Amino acid sequence: MNLSFFRATTVTLALAVALAAAAGSCSATGARATGSAGVGAGGGATSSGTLAGNGGSGGVGGSSGTFHLDGGPGDAGTGGTQPTFCDPTSCQAAGGQCASNTCMLTENPNGVSAATQASLQAGGSGDPAFAFLYPYDKTVFPRGLVPPTLQFAGAAPEAAYVHISFAGLDYKGYYAGSSPGRITLSAPMWDAIALASTGGKNAVEVQVTKISGGKVAGPITEHWTIATGNLRGTIYYETYGSALLGGADSVGIMKIQPGATAPTIVKSGCGNVCHTASADGSTLVAATGLLSSASYDLKTNVSTIFNAGGDTFVYGGIYPDGSFVISATHYRTWLNNPSRLYDTQMGVNIPTPSWDSVVTNGGTPAFSPDGTMVVFNHEDLDTTGAGHTLATMHYDASSKTFSSLVDLAKDPAYTLGWPAFTPDTKWVVYHAGSNTAFETDQGAVGDLYYVNVATRTAARLDALDGYDGANVYLPANDAHLSFAPTVLPEAVGGYFWVVFTSHRSYGNTLPTQDNMDQNGKLWVAAFDLDPAPGEDPSHPAFYLDGQESGADNLRGFWVLNPCSANGNDCASGDDCCGGFCRSYDGGPLQCVVPPAGGCSNEFEACSTAGDCCESGDLCINGHCAQPTPT
Repeated sequence: MNLSFFRATTVTLALAVALAAAAGSCSATGARATGSAGVGAGGGATSSGTLAGNGGSGGVGGSSGTFHLDGGPGDAGTGGTQPTFCDPTSCQAAGGQCASNTCMLTENPNGVSAATQASLQAGGSGDPAFAFLYPYDKTVFPRGLVPPTLQFAGAAPEAAYVHISFAGLDYKGYYAGSSPGRITLSAPMWDAIALASTGGKNAVEVQVTKISGGKVAGPITEHWTIATGNLRGTIYYETYGSALLGGADSVGIMKIQPGATAPTIVKSGCGNVCHTASADGSTLVAATGLLSSASYDLKTNVSTIFNAGGDTFVYGGIYPDGSFVISATHYRTWLNNPSRLYDTQMGVNIPTPSWDSVVTNGGTPAFSPDGTMVVFNHEDLDTTGAGHTLATMHYDASSKTFSSLVDLAKDPAYTLGWPAFTPDTKWVVYHAGSNTAFETDQGAVGDLYYVNVATRTAARLDALDGYDGANVYLPANDAHLSFAPTVLPEAVGGYFWVVFTSHRSYGNTLPTQDNMDQNGKLWVAAFDLDPAPGEDPSHPAFYLDGQESGADNLRGFWVLNPCSANGNDCASGDDCCGGFCRSYDGGPLQCVVPPAGGCSNEFEACSTAGDCCESGDLCINGHCAQPTPT
């Protein structure tokens, strides 16, 4: 029997076996629960009794104190009949019970009295200022995160009631008061909620009611999406004033994996900043001082590969396998050298006439995850140094040549910087900022945009940036403070994922432009895989928990973790250099040679969508991926 994990973790192994028996036979390697019963086809590696469909009920409009992006009722679900399952493992781990295919969860960690519970359930209108500050309405969360801290405006609550519901789960939590108003669910509760979600758009209804001064207010309502996948990889970011590094004057590079409760120190000490990392997670390059830089091996505990005697590696555009960089110009590079190619192993220049004869100054360069394109600020076009143009070139690894210089995006008012490709190389996300040196603080303003590589059509990422059309939906009205994006090089749960620096407020925890606009924070937002023309692909962002709240955290570079050779343990195919992660005869999941005649599970290697086990899945950057919920 060839067993692997199911994408929809709400379907237990016992349920999978039962479904397979009903359908005839099952060789399960990544089938996911998506709707009404059906019969799988071919390949010998997908369930012969898979589930199809991806439905959801219509959303419910929020209270007057809820920040809705469209100001109206919640969106309808994805259509079809959404199945409901109760995973007894996660449900019982959170102290719940399965009843009628619904996980029933109740908690009262602070001993709120029965009388107060009844008053909260009845609702009221005692505080017109009661409203969500964080998270935002219509946020898309992945699984596997630290539970978000719900934060509220209005009078401090003396007690509060949180009701989270969707098909398959009903959660009721009673909490003691806090000042200011904040509620954080326990990790087991949040995990059970996330695992129960089947990914329906805005299907998770969150209602909160409170008592302040003896008066009940609420419920206020939001709707969220919880994508059916855990974020992967590691985010490497610069930090200043980190307590872990020594306090106010500290400088360094940190790394954090989504879901971690704290970051890990990578490099510390003055000058150890201005970094980039390769998409495969193997190599990091960074400054080591004002006029020095180095390359590092991330596979061997950040050991030094080569110390360069100049700014060769500072913010270099690093090739996906880490083998070489295109040096950056004009930002944190002080020697005024032209943009050229350098080997990361020995630091030597790689003469490349197809680049050297075409580009002299290329700011904040970045390769696509598949290595076929590079994007950069085309500084040669702007003698003022304001950097108003992004350009792309194709790169052929076999001949080591660049071609087809195209000016991709222009903005006469703003400097365009920090571009990053989506994993399918169809889009570039970038910031349009007021600071001509690509800075993200010191009073700078900026927004994130995206541009279609084929059509060169650009637009603002409104939902990510905090806009609802001509209005700002952010509670502190502090849009126009988004900078320096990068993109996870892999699709997860039907979305691309963008990490960026923002100087916006974080609920009632951190103010707008904190520490005199010195302290930025890392935020993450979902990006639809294949948006229709003119449709904003972004969604409201969430704060990346685990980063230090008192430090300046910025310029996160999101990469996959270094892959493992066959025979090593794995969780999914993207952990494996060969692209396949399987369990045989009940053993542990391990990296294996490509199975003969089979299909590819989510995150496993593919050449086309036809290689993927699940009908409707996509092949993006060489890995099978779920489509975006519709």
